[in-house]
Amino acid sequence: MITGKKVLLRQMSDKDWQSFEKWGKNRDELWGPYQRFQLDHLPLLKEIYQKNGLLSRENGILLIETIDEQHVVGFVRYSMLSVPDADYPYPEIGFGIPEESYRRRGYGSEGVRLLVAYLFSGYSTERIAAFTDIDNLPAQSIMENLGFQREGIIRKGLFRDGSWHDVAMYAILRDEFKGEF
Repeated sequence: MITGKKVLLRQMSDKDWQSFEKWGKNRDELWGPYQRFQLDHLPLLKEIYQKNGLLSRENGILLIETIDEQHVVGFVRYSMLSVPDADYPYPEIGFGIPEESYRRRGYGSEGVRLLVAYLFSGYSTERIAAFTDIDNLPAQSIMENLGFQREGIIRKGLFRDGSWHDVAMYAILRDEFKGEF
């Protein structure tokens, strides 16, 4: 468990599948309107959860829970990328606040900050990356406010809603991160 001021990050438990199943019924909830919507994600996640609790050295999903209400409002995730140097992989992160009434309250920002601090403290990496649809201004705002720098655009890197979309590529370096770790 990783505790902040408003939220904590914690591993998923069996009782949390109700939230994931509820979120999985609506495209805008589980992955958000800027992601491809695929109904097969939920069964695959459950299968991985049963094997490793959705938490390993290579990748993981942690839930964002409010401290005051003890209510799960979202998630953060990470996967190790081996591009461009397979000998030195680094984390790539993602996040979401499926509970719409909890958006724009700082829970996503704090969850991402806690995840970045956790990854810099537990991995010998010099960078953490994030990718987002070029139209996803809320995600870009969170990353930029935390010190992530836009490194470029992957042109037509995501197929969504019947067309190709550009993807913004962000990263933060260890010496740029202003949070605690």
